[in-house]
Amino acid sequence: MLGHITDHRPDPAAEDCDAVFEPSIHDDPHVAGDWSYETVTAHADYFHVTALYDTTVSQAIRHAETAWPFPVNIYLYPKGSAPLG
Repeated sequence: MLGHITDHRPDPAAEDCDAVFEPSIHDDPHVAGDWSYETVTAHADYFHVTALYDTTVSQAIRHAETAWPFPVNIYLYPKGSAPLG
């Protein structure tokens, strides 16, 4: 489920990128709705942070929409920047 997208790429029109994913609940643990902090962190699919390297914006969005049932933020970086490595 897509939360927010933050684009750190110098060319926002470029499709190729590296993408970092983080549960949206990390930004606001008091957000209302179905996904409380406790619910997300107890979920079997919970993670702290993960990334897809050498991907595209479209693939990153599709991954966020299908890989997790709770809201996830995407941080886009220039391809090859390896933001987590």
